[in-house]
Amino acid sequence: MKKNRFVLIVPIIASLLFSSCSKELTDANINPNSLEKADATTMLSNTIVSEFYHNANIAWTLGNGYNQYMTFSQSYYNQATRYSPVTNEPYWTAMYEAARDANTLNDLGQSQSNPFLQAVALTLRSYAFAQLTELWGDIPFSDALQGASGTYTPKYDTQETVYTDANAGILASLAKADELLKTSSNGEISGDLLFNSDVTSWRKFVNALRLRYLLRISSKKDVSAEMTAIVNDGTLMDDASQSAAIQLPTSIPYNFVSLSERSGDFAVKYMNSLLYDTFKATGDTARVSDYFAVTANASSGSAFSFDNYGGMPIVVDATSMQAAAASNFNASFTSGSNSFLTKARIMTYAEQEFILAEAALKGYIPGDAATYYNKGVMGAYAEIGLDAATASNYLMHDGVKFDSSSSDASLKQIITQKWLANIDNGFEGWIEYQRTGYPALETGGSANMNNGNIATRFLYPTTESTINTANYNDEIQKMGGKEITTYKAWWQK
Repeated sequence: MKKNRFVLIVPIIASLLFSSCSKELTDANINPNSLEKADATTMLSNTIVSEFYHNANIAWTLGNGYNQYMTFSQSYYNQATRYSPVTNEPYWTAMYEAARDANTLNDLGQSQSNPFLQAVALTLRSYAFAQLTELWGDIPFSDALQGASGTYTPKYDTQETVYTDANAGILASLAKADELLKTSSNGEISGDLLFNSDVTSWRKFVNALRLRYLLRISSKKDVSAEMTAIVNDGTLMDDASQSAAIQLPTSIPYNFVSLSERSGDFAVKYMNSLLYDTFKATGDTARVSDYFAVTANASSGSAFSFDNYGGMPIVVDATSMQAAAASNFNASFTSGSNSFLTKARIMTYAEQEFILAEAALKGYIPGDAATYYNKGVMGAYAEIGLDAATASNYLMHDGVKFDSSSSDASLKQIITQKWLANIDNGFEGWIEYQRTGYPALETGGSANMNNGNIATRFLYPTTESTINTANYNDEIQKMGGKEITTYKAWWQK
């Protein structure tokens, strides 16, 4: 009996002890400072800042080289800007994280019956996926962002699908975002660091992005009706003050990168020779002197002359003579609370107007291409604080005055001015070069590390080949069995 009583009592005591400990452990493991559910305010502000910051950061460290605004003078830094095959994995990771968080925000917007939050989330998700497909090509898309459902190895979708899928594609999502915003004229969302819950500003941003991506695929799809509908609706940016841009803080982790980089890292960044030649050919005295410092060869205090500035070609290691003849970025223009280059931009009024100029030139929309072009140039100057009189004088220069002698001449001017306006805006210049061939980027000659070619895409991150192996291998077969950086985008002619 005693034995039986002992056996009976022990489980009861153990049960009581376990129950008591379980309660204590449960209470102890609740962290009041850790969110168990997604907080829309925090997630929205973080997603906005992340997308804008990473766009600015990647432009300064890699994009300005790929776009040929900047030349790195030392081989230790410049392998990527010589088109060496690189993965750009940190940006891939940042954009997928942004797409994931935007997707969560979209779900929250649906559960909270908040169409404004849904619209903003769809916009941010679309931008992240656009960056991914435009820089890498085919990407995990329809199966992506499904980790919570157990999908850890998503298949790759074609670029066409990423742009045009009727449910979740970039263009369909942006169109849906605009429709949702139309129903949210008095809406409000917390955490909106971009437009402070201004619905109209969000609509203008959304529609400018729609125009960008419609033009991007215009060689493959008839975009006239949709572009015309956007223009006729009239909800577009009216001037440079309405550009989608945020001022980055002056402290880490989201400060503009030049503010915290070592002086030696800043000093190896020079104006590219193509950018200098374009400034000189168009008589762009205002922007060259704002963006760049005079060369080491320039006489101190001398009057303005293009001879006091210079560009550096793509080099392995610059000679002392090349360095002395080229211009660094103007340090006063990359720091300070009002500096243009410390602003992170995704879409500007100037770019919108250049898009409309090309669309009018090609007959996609009604209107005069020259008028849109002139507004684009004026907007680009206003963006960096240059007054309208200075911009008007610039427009009178022979190399800037709209050339209507042929459609090719007009297109070259439009894209060249768009390229100038997009300095420090991600990889836009490089992407548009692939689409149009303007301006004529240089291969870098013997300095080129990509078999003499200008890259058209980045390599997939190594995590794709090691973790998502089967789907990665299926994708690589489309490239002939070996991953290359010259595989062309679906929308390229």
